[in-house]
Amino acid sequence: FFVWLEQQVANHEASSESPELDITEVSIADRLEEFRRAQADFVSLSFATISSVGPNGAIIHYHPRSETCAKFRTDTLYLLDSGGQYMDGTTDVTRTCILGKHEPTDHMRTCFTRVLQ
Repeated sequence: FFVWLEQQVANHEASSESPELDITEVSIADRLEEFRRAQADFVSLSFATISSVGPNGAIIHYHPRSETCAKFRTDTLYLLDSGGQYMDGTTDVTRTCILGKHEPTDHMRTCFTRVLQ
């Protein structure tokens, strides 16, 4: 999944200076679900995927909606919390990252570190 997302970012950065892509929090979550459904023994999502760009990542149990969700940006943090139910177990994966040519700011690093502490 993250290889796919990194490819979207690389393709965008090759043709645009804008940090905003044409993919959204919802379309990213939908794509992740497609990847999960293609896996052997997939049963269902174990919970609604939290796909959040920038400040939306601070909203507890954020659930993006197509009418109001943010577009993916390379100049801010992206938080993904997802899980799948499989015949042989359940997964719950949370990742926070920044993708593309932008480096995290000192403020981003500080906030990320505070959450880990």
